[in-house]
Amino acid sequence: MTFKADPGGFPQRRVADVPAVSGAQMREIQRAAQEEYGLDILQIMENSGRAIATLTLAMLGGRGRGQRVVVLAGGGNNGGAGLCAVRHLQNWGLNVEPVFGEVESEMSLPARRQLDVLRRSGIVEPRDQETSEMTLEEHLGRADLVIDALAGYGQEGPPMGIAAAIVELAVASRRPILAIDVPTGVNATSGVISSPAIKATTTIILDLPKRGLLDPVSRPCVGELYLADVGIPHAVHERYGGVSARGLFAEGPIVRLRR
Repeated sequence: MTFKADPGGFPQRRVADVPAVSGAQMREIQRAAQEEYGLDILQIMENSGRAIATLTLAMLGGRGRGQRVVVLAGGGNNGGAGLCAVRHLQNWGLNVEPVFGEVESEMSLPARRQLDVLRRSGIVEPRDQETSEMTLEEHLGRADLVIDALAGYGQEGPPMGIAAAIVELAVASRRPILAIDVPTGVNATSGVISSPAIKATTTIILDLPKRGLLDPVSRPCVGELYLADVGIPHAVHERYGGVSARGLFAEGPIVRLRR
């Protein structure tokens, strides 16, 4: 199976020319986008999921041929974006297996909404939420690509519980991994790597780069860097993040960040 950590075909930007924010700044940007500008979290999630699926398809050769993708989905909005990507990838002809790092009752409402869509569509069945260590190893062993959607920019320390066990198995599988926004176990602001931590082949950052991902300390875990527009207005970035992203996506909604 053809796999490329850097599939090409996307516009490029130098890291030095791209504004970066801390986890706290990103939290404020997202809050303002929702509460003061009326942008629904499900809109942001849909844009994120489609961007994730678009890069995934490109990394796997640009055409759906039944390639196997395992999506590691946490209970927060990052996990919801991963579950949204499942739907797109399934539509595009890939064989996608979601694995859950959180029990449904503890998931955020938007993540549960995405799960409900997959369940109603027949993509997720009850047994899919009862993945054991043995079956996860089997899924990972057959995967052409693993998507890490276990945690997001708000994670401060190492993954715990089910998520930690999933991270350890994913790393041990030695399969290529696409991390969503921030690899699980990496601090979005400082770049400090916890244990265990995902060692991503590629990371697709959502909206704006988180400062820690551009720090050399995180490089062993982030791999190639891509950035996706998720529809947050420039005015929000400028007013609540103190940065300007104007022109960043002028050539397309996904850009490769070149170090």
